[in-house]
Amino acid sequence: MATQTSPSVLKLVKVTETSKFSPASPDPSGLAYLQHLDALVVGDGEIEENDRLYKGKNLFQVSLTGSLQNTFTTEDFSDEPTGIAYNPANRFLYISDDDKRKIFQLNPGGDGRYNTKDDVVTSFNTTAFGSGDPEDVTYSPITGNLFIVDGVKAQVYEVTTKGALVSQFDTERLGLKDPEGIFIDPGTGHLFMVGFPANRVFELTTKGELVRTYDISAAKAIKPAGITIAPTSNDRTKQSLYIVDRGIDNDGNSRQNDGRIYEFALGTSGGGGGGSPTNQAPSVNAGEDLVIFKQASLDGTVIDDGLPNPPGSLTTTWSKVSGPGNVSFANAGKEDTTATFSAPGSYVLQLQASDSKLTSSDRVSVLVLNPQTTSFFSLSGSGTVGGVAYSDEDILAYDRSNRSWSMYFDGSDVGLSSRNIRDFHINQDGSILFSLNSSLTLDGVGRVEKQDIVKFTPTSTGNNTAGSFSLYFDGSDVGLTKSDEAIDGIAFTKDGKLVISTTGKYDVPSASGNITGNDKDLLAFNATSLGVNTAGTWTLFFQGSDVGLTESSEDINGVWIDSNNKLYLTTKGAFQVPGVTGNGADIVTFTPTSLGATTAGNYASYLDGSDIGLAGVVVDGFTQVA
Repeated sequence: MATQTSPSVLKLVKVTETSKFSPASPDPSGLAYLQHLDALVVGDGEIEENDRLYKGKNLFQVSLTGSLQNTFTTEDFSDEPTGIAYNPANRFLYISDDDKRKIFQLNPGGDGRYNTKDDVVTSFNTTAFGSGDPEDVTYSPITGNLFIVDGVKAQVYEVTTKGALVSQFDTERLGLKDPEGIFIDPGTGHLFMVGFPANRVFELTTKGELVRTYDISAAKAIKPAGITIAPTSNDRTKQSLYIVDRGIDNDGNSRQNDGRIYEFALGTSGGGGGGSPTNQAPSVNAGEDLVIFKQASLDGTVIDDGLPNPPGSLTTTWSKVSGPGNVSFANAGKEDTTATFSAPGSYVLQLQASDSKLTSSDRVSVLVLNPQTTSFFSLSGSGTVGGVAYSDEDILAYDRSNRSWSMYFDGSDVGLSSRNIRDFHINQDGSILFSLNSSLTLDGVGRVEKQDIVKFTPTSTGNNTAGSFSLYFDGSDVGLTKSDEAIDGIAFTKDGKLVISTTGKYDVPSASGNITGNDKDLLAFNATSLGVNTAGTWTLFFQGSDVGLTESSEDINGVWIDSNNKLYLTTKGAFQVPGVTGNGADIVTFTPTSLGATTAGNYASYLDGSDIGLAGVVVDGFTQVA
């Protein structure tokens, strides 16, 4: 919780829909005012992900009244221009890239124009001073330094234009989470920032001291990003705040197109406000909607102005609004707490705050999954099923009782964009084990290979996925080193042995000599240690050729084992086994009468994917919890 001077409610002057530009800007994330052009420049950090809209341009020159004047591109050096800063003295642009983790300096050269042959581009890496997510940048004409905001770490770094760190401060302690936009007002020397909550602008000193906040609720912004101050569009004697809103993230829906620019009147200076403060009701945000099957971690935010004076007693309270069961809060009087639910179903919870005179509240929806009726899927490629958009890196929940889909694990939220979760397993404690289709460096883990298994411990699941990674299984420690030995199936026997499938041929050590086989088999691993020092012994668990798996399309690419040791299998394509035929969208069960080098048993159809909206889709991961 942060306490500051009274928030000023800003008047919304104008809304410009960048989605209607030609070419369109669906996800505007950077914004600067270029004085020599008397125009705004908007950077779109995700437009290249939208093949339908992308025309090779990701910078848009826009008049203050909202007309598109020109377009540029940064694709020669960056396809992720998330933030833009401007130096009026030499017309240099500074562009942040949160994918490459760099700040690019664009010198327009002797002609002073952008995107011409004499442009000179240099850069520095932000990881040198600890920033792995540089969302935006602003240039200070007062000091000549840059201020860079890191969204994941909620940090502001002051650096020289060469990238040398000068100072830094944290924004989360002030109530500003996931900061996305930053601008320094040359008139006051103060920083203006946006992020979460989406209905506030924060004004800070360059040391990180809160000056005041501004209420921009009139915009109903979804994801405010870049911010700048420029002359008011209809009165050049005054100034306005201009803010871009990314709207719905392209990562969640690659076809969305809802970008906007908001103009809010500030008055005669960037400082805004003035006069005696008036008590305002606390600003309350109950957090993002959740999808869980275990305990819910509630992440609320309450911002108060410290009034009435003398200060009243600020109180916050969580309560249940609706839902089929009882809700128990670990501490209903704290913004950040946990909640447990006596029954599965859809709930609405409310966070209320009172300053003793005025009260306000906000609500959050929590979908509590029923482990007895829920199946979890990862699907190949991207698309929409049951109204839920998904990508390779996601895990979806399907409730068999009401035939409804929901997002359970949004991989793009935790750095897995453009990766494919091949198979996964959800533990009873809610942690998720998974393998990936390509190597990746993850925070807290380091380099992860295709032969490894990662553990994700969530603090939040659903459309707002958050948590931490650790290494669960290091394949190179126990003989999985070749490309064909990448893991694409993960399960556990009822006595706790890890079972995997590989993408191709394998050759692994065992107590009686090496075991060899192919992608139709399953291996069991009896671990003596796991993690960064994985050790144990291998045995052949399931030999696919014994029971009709012989064709290339019959590669096992997903497996789950129930408490009776019945196997649930997915394949990468069409399969034909005794008694059952199907394709990559289907799930077949195998009830063993014997396992190992002599595998025998019976198949049965468990799920026809076309019955639940998966026609033409390949299921490459499946699990259940109960």
